[in-house]
Amino acid sequence: MSIQYDLYDTPDIQQTGDAQPLHPRVVFKGTVDQEEFLDRVHKFTGISRSLLAGAMQSFQNELRDLIANGWIVELGDIGYFSVSLKGPRVMKKKDVHAQSIELKNVNFRVGSQFKKEVGQQMRLERGESMTRHHGKGHSEEECLTIINQHLNKYPCLTRTDYCRLTGHDKKRALKELNAFIERGLLIRYGTGKQVVYAKKTES
Repeated sequence: MSIQYDLYDTPDIQQTGDAQPLHPRVVFKGTVDQEEFLDRVHKFTGISRSLLAGAMQSFQNELRDLIANGWIVELGDIGYFSVSLKGPRVMKKKDVHAQSIELKNVNFRVGSQFKKEVGQQMRLERGESMTRHHGKGHSEEECLTIINQHLNKYPCLTRTDYCRLTGHDKKRALKELNAFIERGLLIRYGTGKQVVYAKKTES
């Protein structure tokens, strides 16, 4: 048995226009619901399925009651369950009443031993997600439209601007900008990091 992963582009949060490193994500096979989970445990252990179902419900009920009453619950090596709260933003304690405080979330913190065992059990192989977007960026005509829209508002365009507007990486951006220059659509000014692009005016 193995777990598959696919590689995704890391978003350019700082909008630098530079190529970003890839990062892996799990290609999930689906969801094992409670019924299938109990079937698997039953087949592996031989414990009565009805007994397992009853125990599961009892665990769930007891866990709910304990964390609702302010306890942190350790569930074996799996980890710890607890709750967090939210309330109105106030500066004085007297302005807060119990009615204004409510549940924010049920939190889970995985146990270190369980996390270690999961890592040891994993056998990774490259796969491909069936739900990811496989687009190849903007077409040439779409890029020209984007450039013209920008240059209608501003006198020039930088390579960083082009990367930000199109989502293309640095290498592809330079290749496309140079192609537009060769076609006589753009003209380049400056050198090095001071390079800018503008519409080529007809003489």
